[in-house]
Amino acid sequence: MNRMLKMSRIQILLISAFLLAIAAVACGSDGGGEGVAMGGTDDWPKRIRTIESTTVFTEADMKAVGWKGQRDFILEYPGTSLAKWGYMNQKEVGLLIYATAEDAKSLGVTAAEGQTFRREGDGQAPDGNLIDRISCRDAAGASAVKANTGFTAKSFSASYIDPEIGESDDIQGVGGACSNRFPTYNDYTVIGNIVIMCESDDRNLTEPSTNCAKIEEWLIPAE
Repeated sequence: MNRMLKMSRIQILLISAFLLAIAAVACGSDGGGEGVAMGGTDDWPKRIRTIESTTVFTEADMKAVGWKGQRDFILEYPGTSLAKWGYMNQKEVGLLIYATAEDAKSLGVTAAEGQTFRREGDGQAPDGNLIDRISCRDAAGASAVKANTGFTAKSFSASYIDPEIGESDDIQGVGGACSNRFPTYNDYTVIGNIVIMCESDDRNLTEPSTNCAKIEEWLIPAE
């Protein structure tokens, strides 16, 4: 049974503040590059893009530009017709598809803010099962985690929350339990009716993502 996506009061306040900031994207950049709104904090920055499009994108459109879907997210994402994680250019990308661009810019932004949320101080994922995809990293920012879900064929670059294994804090890192739990996704892009949440290009999870930066170019190529 799926768990409802829940957010703390602090997260809700942060999201409300972010919604005010993201409205400024249409008026220009705030220092993160063309068309980019910077979120997060100075220590844990993230890049958010909102791209207007009248195209209603589908999962097939994402597959056509190289996204390889893997599994559905476990948490519930209200308003989505698809909520799934996969890989693109050897990096993880989460995909949320909505009926309309308006839903993506409201429900989708709320979901993406929740899934990229980092707690103050250490930048790790909040306590509890609020984030679907968690990367287990040592102090140097390197090491994959193995999903403790019964799928033994491969080690994932991020954990997969599974309600059948209890409270899902039972994530196993390389060489033992995971003590450093970071959100896998940091940057995200809203384009038309979809939201993509991206893993960093680098081992440092707050470095920029080419997938999030280039998705407009790939989905809407210049004529």
